[in-house]
Amino acid sequence: MGHNLQTYEIIGLILIFLGGTTLGIGLYVVLWGANRPLFYGSLDQLIRGREFLLFPLFFGLGALLWVLGKIELREAMPGKKRRW
Repeated sequence: MGHNLQTYEIIGLILIFLGGTTLGIGLYVVLWGANRPLFYGSLDQLIRGREFLLFPLFFGLGALLWVLGKIELREAMPGKKRRW
């Protein structure tokens, strides 16, 4: 099975996919945390304690993976002058 993708291009695409997925999970956690008191009808369901660690975990990791993937794909851009 032949393809024109280099190994670093595949790694870059996988990193961008994982970064987008992680950002999506973080967005879901934020929206669920904001609507949880409405769903259960009690302010006791507000986000507190260790749940606050989920925000930097998902958003930070997602942003990091996204940027690392873009760095990997920067070499694959058309018209890029490569120095050997």
